[in-house]
Amino acid sequence: MIARIVLAVALFFALDSAVFRTGWYASILELNSTAGYLESSLWVEQHRTPSGAREVLAVGDSRIPLKPSAADAAGTGLRFFTIAVPGTTPRCWYYMLREADPGARRYAAIVIPFDTYDDRTWEDLRGRETDIRYLTPLVGFRDLVEFPMSYPGWTERGRAASAVLFKGLAYREDFQDFLVRHKWRLTLARDLKSRRSGWRYDVEWDNQSLAGLSVDWTAGTVVLPGHLSAEKQKEVRELLLREQPARRPEFAEYRRRWLGKIVERYRGTGTRVVFVRLARGPVVRPGAKEDPDSSVREFAARGLAVAIGEHRFDGLERPELFADALHMNQQGAVEFSAMLARELAGIAGR
Repeated sequence: MIARIVLAVALFFALDSAVFRTGWYASILELNSTAGYLESSLWVEQHRTPSGAREVLAVGDSRIPLKPSAADAAGTGLRFFTIAVPGTTPRCWYYMLREADPGARRYAAIVIPFDTYDDRTWEDLRGRETDIRYLTPLVGFRDLVEFPMSYPGWTERGRAASAVLFKGLAYREDFQDFLVRHKWRLTLARDLKSRRSGWRYDVEWDNQSLAGLSVDWTAGTVVLPGHLSAEKQKEVRELLLREQPARRPEFAEYRRRWLGKIVERYRGTGTRVVFVRLARGPVVRPGAKEDPDSSVREFAARGLAVAIGEHRFDGLERPELFADALHMNQQGAVEFSAMLARELAGIAGR
């Protein structure tokens, strides 16, 4: 009986590995899924033709407003690329960089964006379960201990370990969809592979803006442009009026862990790791306190990374450059990208 159970488990593992661990299935994941969008972004970057110039790669989530075409147009001689994926975190960025740049020598600089250089946050990123769904295609046997143990709870650790060991279990809903829509999914995969420069290189962003926005911080009132829906107005108002989050030691430790792995990976390679604090929003609550001993500032002080001055992009904190409370619009992204390119010219341009 025991022998049959062992044989059944071994057979299941062999089939799971043959179908889901070769990389083929990851290439046909549903593009609108978390793992599929991330995998497609990495595929385009991995398979594009080298530009021949000094290249800069940005990671990040939906907040980084980098438009590679606008950054290239700044005339610095650098070429810009991005693998930023909405909803990703520093834990994701480490594994994404490992996949995009396995030799850790492809780029002149890696750009890592932050909402703040302070160790302040509303969310404990250590336990973010969506990271497991994003990273299922990227983690393998070598990550069996470190990846699950990066979660504080045993439930999440078990799910993370399952994503490492049994890809088919993690992909089961996606695989069911593939069985139904396999022709369409294969067509999308072929289309992706034909996009030489990536679909985000010069795509137009939303040019809606918050022009006309005003805030009375004392009264706690916000005047918003009329084109926003009631739901969007509520969202923008709540985000703008929320108080500064508390400093969290566990967030500092999380950043030291995952940013530390990134900077250590590029130590001595000639690739500069560059931190950039983004424009914080269309308007900014006055009186925010800074955290002088934060983990990000510590990395910069030790010479492990370059931190662009955190007030460098304050001039972009204007309503007309934002589509909502967090994300810049087309005009804002173009201005940010040109400014970032000029900043990096003195850091990575030599």
